[in-house]
Amino acid sequence: MSTENNNAEVAATAAVSIKLPDFWKNDPVMWFAQAEAQFALGRVVNDETKYYHIIGKVDQTVICHISDLVVAPPADNKYAAVKERLISRFVLSAETRLERLLGSYELGDLRPTHLLAKMRELAIGLKVDDNLLKMLFIQRLPVNVRPILSCHDGTLDKLAEMADKMVGVTSSLTTAAVDDAAGPSGASGLQEQVDFLTAEVRRLTTSERTRNRSASRGRSSSKSRTGSQKEVCWYHRKYGRDAHQCREPCAFNSKN
Repeated sequence: MSTENNNAEVAATAAVSIKLPDFWKNDPVMWFAQAEAQFALGRVVNDETKYYHIIGKVDQTVICHISDLVVAPPADNKYAAVKERLISRFVLSAETRLERLLGSYELGDLRPTHLLAKMRELAIGLKVDDNLLKMLFIQRLPVNVRPILSCHDGTLDKLAEMADKMVGVTSSLTTAAVDDAAGPSGASGLQEQVDFLTAEVRRLTTSERTRNRSASRGRSSSKSRTGSQKEVCWYHRKYGRDAHQCREPCAFNSKN
């Protein structure tokens, strides 16, 4: 009998320790996936316990969709009934997801890798192959990086990682361009930034190919000098010791 009591106490403690986030109206499927992961970790298997956890995490705008299941819950499978109802009410239809995937989804403030993850989520069940997804993904990127990435023949994940770096470089140089344009040498400063971006893009597009080369072949001394030069950020290349900013990775301090 004491063993049964101990098991009951453990189960009760585990149930209390479950801390679910508030219901995600914009992504009910993933919300229930997270809830069930917590139930598994807490060894919560009782149907009513799971049901009440869910009811406790929906607000007034959501509970009206399951009011009948709250006022008069079914005798069995309460949790399954609530889960099915909430998902059916709030999950995006295939038509809506396809519409967003094809037209209305933008990069905005997202990193390209995050954008790709969201696009893949929209594409679940839509039978969208990687070639189409690649085309749609590139269309959402800044116009100055699209031509380079269109020629990239690596995986979609590698392409997104490269896009992260290229968009980061572009943002950094855009900020520098605003600062330099106010000075008398604004035009030459902008040209230097364009030259640097061109070199950076070339380095990014060849980096994967370079990593695959055999280390035994080595590199020539001239390539070493060139690579060393490219490790210095744009600010230190332009201003040297007078630079007030620095973009990592930068070898200026280690070399001076």
